[in-house]
Amino acid sequence: MAGGFDDENGKFRVLMNEEEQYSLWLDGMEIPRGWIDTGVAGDKKTCLDYVGKVWTDMRPKSLRVWMEEHAKKTAAESAETATPEA
Repeated sequence: MAGGFDDENGKFRVLMNEEEQYSLWLDGMEIPRGWIDTGVAGDKKTCLDYVGKVWTDMRPKSLRVWMEEHAKKTAAESAETATPEA
């Protein structure tokens, strides 16, 4: 007998944390600290479809930000040290 998170027909909510990672949560259960309700609710398929559309980059937000800043810094350093071609 399926139940809880295994219940394909149960009602779920989509949660997101500060790192912009997503999770399905059983509707009616207390939302864990550090997570917010995205406002999306429905059966498991509906919620998973939503997550599949919006969570296109699985890297945590802090890593994405660091990588972008690092790439900009590296590009700027490369530009400073580049010698003009003759």
